[in-house]
Amino acid sequence: MELLLSLREEMDSALREALEVLVPGLGEESISRAVFGPTKSPEHGDLATNAAMVFSKEHGRKPREMGEELAARLGEHRFVESAEVAGPGFVNVRLSRAAFVHVLHCIGELGENYGEGTLGQGESVLLEFVSANPTGPMHIGHCRHAAVGDALARLLRAAGHDVTTEFYINDAGTQMEALGESFRQRCFEAAGMPADAEGTQYTGEYLAEFARDFVAGKCVEELQGMAVEDFAQEARDRNLQMIKSDLEHMGVFFDSFVAERDLHESGEVAETLQKLRESGRVYEKDGALWLVTDGFGDDQDRVLVKSDGAPTYLVPDIAYHHDKFKRGFGRYINVFGADHGGYPPRLRAGISHLGHDVSRLTILLLRLVFLLREGKRVKFSKRAGNFVALADVVEEAGSDATRWFMLSRSVDSELEFDIDLAREATNRNPVYKVQYAHARICSVERKGRGAKLRAAEPSGQVLERLSAQVERDMVLALAQFPEIVERSARELAVHHLPAYLLHLADLWNSYWSLARTEPGMRILREDDRELTEARLLLASALRQVLANGLGMMGIAAPRKMLREEEDA
Repeated sequence: MELLLSLREEMDSALREALEVLVPGLGEESISRAVFGPTKSPEHGDLATNAAMVFSKEHGRKPREMGEELAARLGEHRFVESAEVAGPGFVNVRLSRAAFVHVLHCIGELGENYGEGTLGQGESVLLEFVSANPTGPMHIGHCRHAAVGDALARLLRAAGHDVTTEFYINDAGTQMEALGESFRQRCFEAAGMPADAEGTQYTGEYLAEFARDFVAGKCVEELQGMAVEDFAQEARDRNLQMIKSDLEHMGVFFDSFVAERDLHESGEVAETLQKLRESGRVYEKDGALWLVTDGFGDDQDRVLVKSDGAPTYLVPDIAYHHDKFKRGFGRYINVFGADHGGYPPRLRAGISHLGHDVSRLTILLLRLVFLLREGKRVKFSKRAGNFVALADVVEEAGSDATRWFMLSRSVDSELEFDIDLAREATNRNPVYKVQYAHARICSVERKGRGAKLRAAEPSGQVLERLSAQVERDMVLALAQFPEIVERSARELAVHHLPAYLLHLADLWNSYWSLARTEPGMRILREDDRELTEARLLLASALRQVLANGLGMMGIAAPRKMLREEEDA
C-alpha cells in the first residue's frame, strides 16, 4: 500500500522543499525553527508560517519579499488553494479540497492506527510509575500517577517507542518493620489476645480486615510463635495484591515488578555502595558517608550511610536505577509525586557517579490531587485511615471518568477532582460529552448503513461536496490528530489529548445542532445520496479519531449510550 503521510507531514515537506530553494544550505535543524500551523482565524486561511521572518534577516532579505517567493512556491502544491503574504511577512495558506479529501482518506485507510507515528523510531523506554509502598491502600494521588503513567505508555507506543512499564516495590527498611508490628497487633486483637493497636503506625481499617482473615483457623500459640518479619511479609503480600487489584480496576497493568528486598538479597545494593566508594565521589564526615551532589542542582551533599552504619533510602534507590541502566534501555522515565521535588538531583548524582548517562533519565513530578464533593475538599477515608483511597474513587466515579479528570491538567498543576461532576450524565461532564459524541455518531452510522471511505476513490469526488465552514473546521481538526499525539509524546504531556478530544466533541455538537435546525445541513438526506455519503464519511472519520484518542487515554469509546438515537 502506498505510504500515507499526514497533512502536516505533507505541508511540512512542501515548506522544507521551498526553503531549500530560497535559502540554499539551510539545514534540517535550522528549518525546524520555522512554525507552520493552524491560523487563529479562518479569515486568515487554514495554515500560516513565519518562515520568511525567521530566515530573511540573517540571509540579507526583506521578510515580505521572501514571503512573496515562499507563497508562490507553496501555492504550487496540490493541497494549496492559495498562499498570500500578510503583515510583516507571514504566509497564510488556504488548503484545497484535495487536502481535505486526503485527510479523510488517511483516516479511512489507517483506521485505528491513524495518529500513530515514528517519533520514537523504535527506541526502548522503561517507564516507572505508581511504585506505591506496600503498606496500605493507594490514595487519590496514586490514582493520578496510574492514569498519567498508563496514558504515557500508550502515547509513547503510538509515537513509535518500545515501552516497558514497571512498578518498584519499596518493601525493605523501617517502614516494613513498622508494618509488621502494626499487623501483629491487629492480628492479636482479632484473635482476642492482649494487643497495643493504638501504639502502632498503621491503623487503617484495611489492616484490621487483613487480620481478621489471616487469624481465622489459627491458634494463639501459632500467632505468638510468629516473628515480626513474618507478619510484615504477610501484610506486604496482602497489600501488594490489593494494590494490583485496584490498578486492574482502572485498567492499569504492568510489564514487570521489581522489589527492593530482592535488590538487597541479590547483593545489588551492597555492590552499588561499593562502586560509589570507588568512584571517588563520596566522602566521610561526622562518622557518616556522604554523596557529592555538586553540579546536579542540589543545595547540599547527601548522606548515603548514617553514623550508625545504616544506609539511607537513597542507597537502594540508586541501586535500583543502576539495575535499570544495566538492563540497556535507551531511555528511562520516572513518574514521581510532588513530595519528591528535591529528590531528582541527588538521584541523578548517584547514577552519574556510577558512570551512567543521566541525560537518558526523565523525572516527572506530579502535583497534588484533591477530591471535591459538594464543592468542598474531602480529606478522610475510613478504610485508608487518613486519606482518600483510590479504590473508593474509582468505585464511585468509574474508571473512565477517573482517568479523564486525572489526565485533564498538566502534571505540574494541582488538580481538583470534582466527583459530583464526574458522575453526571450531562455535557457538563467532559468525558460524558466526548463519549456521547462518539455514541451519537455510531447511531448516525447505523442509520446510514455504515458507509465507509472507499480506498478505490481517493480523488474524493463525493467528499468534495463537503463545503460548509463547520465541515472544513472538522477536517482541519482531524488533520491535527497525528501532531497532537506526537507533541504529547515528545513533551510527555498527556493533558493535550483530552483538550483536543473536547474540541472535536464541540465541533460535532455544533454540526449536529446545524443538522437538526437547518434543512440544508441534514446528514441523512433522501434527496441527495452523494451528499449523505460525504457527510457520513466525515462523521465516521471523526468517530474514528475520537475512539483512537480515547483509547490512548485508556478510556472506553461506547457505541451506545442513553438518548443518542435521535433523528440525524
